[in-house]
Amino acid sequence: MKILGVDIGSKSIKAVELDSSFGRYEIRDYHEIPLEPGEQTSSALSRLVHALPRRPDRVVTALRTGVVTFRNLDLPAKNKKVLMAAIGFELEDDLPFPLDQSVYDYSLIGQSKQMSRVHVATTLQKNVATHLHACHEADLDPDLVTTEAWAYRTAFNRMTTAHPDTGPLLLVQIGHERTTIYCHHNGQPMISREVLWGGRDLTSAICRTYAITLGQAEQTKLDNGFILPEMQREEATREQISFSDSLLEPTQGLLRELRQALLTAKTETKQQISTIYLAGGTSLLPGLLPFLEEHLGTEVRPFQALSALSSSGVTYSEQSDAIFALATSLAMCMVGPERSSSINFRRGPFVKHARSREFDTQALRRVFLGTGAILASFFLSLFVQSYYYKDKLTDVNSQLEKNIRTFFGSVSASGLKTYMGSTTTLRKDLNKELEKQRDLYKLLGPNPHSPLDFLKELSMTVPRDIVVDLLEFRAGAAPAAPFSGTSDTSASLSFLVNNPQTAERLSTLFLSKQPGLQPGKTEEVSSPEPGGKKWKITFSGKLQEDAYGK
Repeated sequence: MKILGVDIGSKSIKAVELDSSFGRYEIRDYHEIPLEPGEQTSSALSRLVHALPRRPDRVVTALRTGVVTFRNLDLPAKNKKVLMAAIGFELEDDLPFPLDQSVYDYSLIGQSKQMSRVHVATTLQKNVATHLHACHEADLDPDLVTTEAWAYRTAFNRMTTAHPDTGPLLLVQIGHERTTIYCHHNGQPMISREVLWGGRDLTSAICRTYAITLGQAEQTKLDNGFILPEMQREEATREQISFSDSLLEPTQGLLRELRQALLTAKTETKQQISTIYLAGGTSLLPGLLPFLEEHLGTEVRPFQALSALSSSGVTYSEQSDAIFALATSLAMCMVGPERSSSINFRRGPFVKHARSREFDTQALRRVFLGTGAILASFFLSLFVQSYYYKDKLTDVNSQLEKNIRTFFGSVSASGLKTYMGSTTTLRKDLNKELEKQRDLYKLLGPNPHSPLDFLKELSMTVPRDIVVDLLEFRAGAAPAAPFSGTSDTSASLSFLVNNPQTAERLSTLFLSKQPGLQPGKTEEVSSPEPGGKKWKITFSGKLQEDAYGK
């Protein structure tokens, strides 16, 4: 979901785009549209809308602090209807204008067993109507119209979750014509004021001092403006001190407002302000932060909302952080659980209704043409593939039918149809026929266990330097015997050798070639040769398959 936070200022329109899904978010882009001299706000908003890559899903804007008032009320109730009645009762006697001319909303910020603490923001209906009218003229329909105080509250709560400060915080948002002072403590807004002081006051001072136009003075402030803190004045030149003094006079007005805000915040929170944060383009004026720190006695820091709230860890420039502080805070109001508990003035007569849009066929003409071309290509591809595969299947079926007739010989038409329709039956009958052919080959073929084959293998095993006489030879079945799966593989061999060493060598040789043949006892026998002796050795056992040379 794309969320757009829009800060409508008097000098420019600032906007920050977020992408949010499942409670997570990412800052995508930010935009600034300067207002031309005399240009209406709605015109600048329209230019912003047309500059976006695509329309946002949710839009958040805020009424300026000067037209909004808020209260933090402790009410002895927890039921929603009872709270609404109690809030109306409290506001009726407290508001400076009639309740029926106002619009208000509340958010629960704390709860105990019997008490509920609520933040209630109120404004006149005409303020909301004027704001929405300007947005609608720019074809922008905000989903959330909240307050600047609630936006800053949302930003502070997200920024200080991991490292909470020990005391109240003060934010000073310095705009072109007005400055917003906001106090934050214990996760809730404490004070929010708008003062008529801004960067324009510094520009006017430069214009009066140096007798130049407002445009020249503004450019001088942006390019070379500075304020000298007390510690730097001794090393500065007379011209530098003179220029700094020209800006010190209007800055005294801001100092008075900040001192008053510090006293009010101390009264409300019972604590001293721990840190002052500065935002807005004027907060970038060199020397302004140390100058305020010297005169207020409180630490002053830049308010870096854009960098602090970036989920990707990106650090933005000082100028981007200062300018887009409010726009970033507004966009964060629609992220996570905040979107259902944010202050929203779009209530009652200002509730947002879904607007129906006319179905413009001209706008979708290209989409229709593209879709039609894709569908035509798709169906043409299907037709070509169907024709090609059908032709291939016809050839394959014809070849398969021919091979079946060749293999099975005379096969009936019904049998051929069965084989063509069932590959399982065809495979089964093929295996049966192949098994039959294998059995016939075994019956009609030569005996694989022929003794003659073993004798041939035996003669190749005995080396030429060993002289033996074969006395007895019996191995397997006879050469002309028919095949039998249980043919006898037993063997018995007797040899005459010249000496016991030859017998031992022959035993070693036979054991390596035929482990199944075990040598018997070597016996000394008489030899018919004159003066000679012979030794008889017998081998018996089972022959291995490779004994036949297969």
